[in-house]
Amino acid sequence: MTMVKVAAGALQGSLENGIHAFLGVPYAAPVTPERRFEAPQPVSPWQGVRDATRLGPVCPQIPTYGPVGTAATSKLAFGEDFLTVNIRTPDPAGRAPVLFWIHGGGYAVGSANEPVLQSGAFAASGIVEVTVNYRLGALGFLHLEGRPDNRGLLDLVAALKWVRDNIAAFGGDPDRVTLAGRSAGGFAVAALMAMPGAQGLFHRAMPQSGASTGIASMEDAAKLTRRFLEAADADEASLAALPMHRLLEIQRDLCNQSYEQHDFARDGAASMLGVPFVPVIDGVSLPEHPEIAAREGRTAAVPMMIGCTTGEYVTHATAQPKMDFALCAELLHERVLPRGLTGSLIVERYRRALPGHSPRGIWRAVAGDLVFQLPAIRFAGLHARFNPVYKYLYGPLEADELGAPHGAEVGSVWYRDGSNGRELPERQRVADAGFARAIHDLWASFIKDERPRAPNGEWPLYHAEKPMVLRAAPAGFGATLDPFDRREALWLPAGHEDRGPV
Repeated sequence: MTMVKVAAGALQGSLENGIHAFLGVPYAAPVTPERRFEAPQPVSPWQGVRDATRLGPVCPQIPTYGPVGTAATSKLAFGEDFLTVNIRTPDPAGRAPVLFWIHGGGYAVGSANEPVLQSGAFAASGIVEVTVNYRLGALGFLHLEGRPDNRGLLDLVAALKWVRDNIAAFGGDPDRVTLAGRSAGGFAVAALMAMPGAQGLFHRAMPQSGASTGIASMEDAAKLTRRFLEAADADEASLAALPMHRLLEIQRDLCNQSYEQHDFARDGAASMLGVPFVPVIDGVSLPEHPEIAAREGRTAAVPMMIGCTTGEYVTHATAQPKMDFALCAELLHERVLPRGLTGSLIVERYRRALPGHSPRGIWRAVAGDLVFQLPAIRFAGLHARFNPVYKYLYGPLEADELGAPHGAEVGSVWYRDGSNGRELPERQRVADAGFARAIHDLWASFIKDERPRAPNGEWPLYHAEKPMVLRAAPAGFGATLDPFDRREALWLPAGHEDRGPV
């Protein structure tokens, strides 16, 4: 058993396979009904020793976003006291670099308490690991007049401040914090990089299969608020009293509607992603879009490691049992309207560029590029104008836009020899321990050293003019030009010719 002292009181942790674990540690006060839509409040000090040997509750959630989101929905118990972090450390008396990890789940589901994040892999590699729970869905991102916007991001800022003030007690170095996350966690990393309130709280950034896609204008956020209040048959003042199960049902229905029936007029730019509850450019906590901030050199001045899998939309594209090019264009139409395109035009362009692709392969290519690949390329190129950027591509490139699906790398990133893979979903189980070990070591090298070390010893810096990426696959590692880079030319607004084949 291990005890540490933080600002609010003493914590009793446990020793797990040589790793010191402190679980369910509060960084902010519980989210009671009256605090649902307020900024995070400080933790009240406690008397005696607080038990930190068990995981706490997770943010309230129910299955959302169809089969993909259902698989990502936490099955763990939720409650009010979920603004917590889980900490694993190799030595509470040390001074190790820190990983601050934000989970994915479309800003509506998931948690820091899922089995894949409990391996202690980074602690076993000499890193203090911090996984964080924060407000999701309407609790975190519904725009309400007179209430702070971006409450989910404000929770993350509060957690980063808590790490700055307390992580030394766990053997962590507050001056060597890597901000990382996957999917919506990667979206959150990009947003935090553009938030003035987060500046100086982290020293490296690692958005994984997510960059600057999930951002709403105030106009689009207001549209969502009106739809939410209509469904609740309530006004903003009474939302705090709405039963949690009812709030979650409305949240689920709006999320599913946006995900399954993209509608540009209804959802605005959120129609591209199909995720309605996202950070909003409010002029206060998030003054501007992260891509604009990066273009002007106003994102956090830190080294960044960013990348995607080779088949980001492989799993998402299984939602439709049948597919032809006409249906593909129909399904994509509302999603590409924010880019000044039509579904038929983008499908035509991609068919010319990728003549061997099937209709489903074109869908995988267009949607995967729209949501994941191209935002990561843009954000990497913009940030690289002022800061070191390393870009990776995980998994094999396969015909018809097949490859490693979204989230395929998580099991490898968090792989630890001897960890119990039977507890993990099949998609996160490791089949090639040697490759998984190499991926984990690659991530750990960036957290420790800023310049990541690949097994082949070469990982050149990324620049928009020379977009070199590290290809990481079981067959080997190697630096090459990004095979997705030139696809941005296919996205010029209607009325413009593309720039030739890719």
